[in-house]
Amino acid sequence: MDTDLISFETLLATRDSAYWVMWGAIATGVAAFGSVMTLIVAGAALNTWKQQEKTKIRSELKRSLLALDYAVHMMPDTWNSLTAQRVNIALTQKAFRFDGDEDAIVAMIELKKCWHEALSAWVMCEGQLKNTNLTKLWNELSESYLEFLEGKATKLKILEKLAEMHSVKFIFD
Repeated sequence: MDTDLISFETLLATRDSAYWVMWGAIATGVAAFGSVMTLIVAGAALNTWKQQEKTKIRSELKRSLLALDYAVHMMPDTWNSLTAQRVNIALTQKAFRFDGDEDAIVAMIELKKCWHEALSAWVMCEGQLKNTNLTKLWNELSESYLEFLEGKATKLKILEKLAEMHSVKFIFD
């Protein structure tokens, strides 16, 4: 084999190598572009998911307020401080019950469960609703609820606060 043939074969091998390097670089560029596009789509999807979760949490608050409204409606119309004391005694001392208070006891248990769910939903909102009138209404409702448990507030007072809260549009704002 002479040196010219060896040089020629080396030249061909180098040219083929450069050709494959070029196609490798093109493939790397396409892969990098695909990675950037995937990153953009993933970021958009993550933002959409975050908005969906916020909407879901707000919907849960609205649903829990409706359940609380129903639970308040189920409380006796004759709710006063004496009835509240009797029901609280019956709840804390299981063996001691007054006649005719069974419906009030069941309603009170349901009311407390619904209040707990509403309170949990409120906490889950994590301040999303600070720019609305809802924070003030929630504080007023909390005070009225505590007064109601003691028999110092009427059902109507709580139902009015709940109606005000229902009128605030905060799910899809």
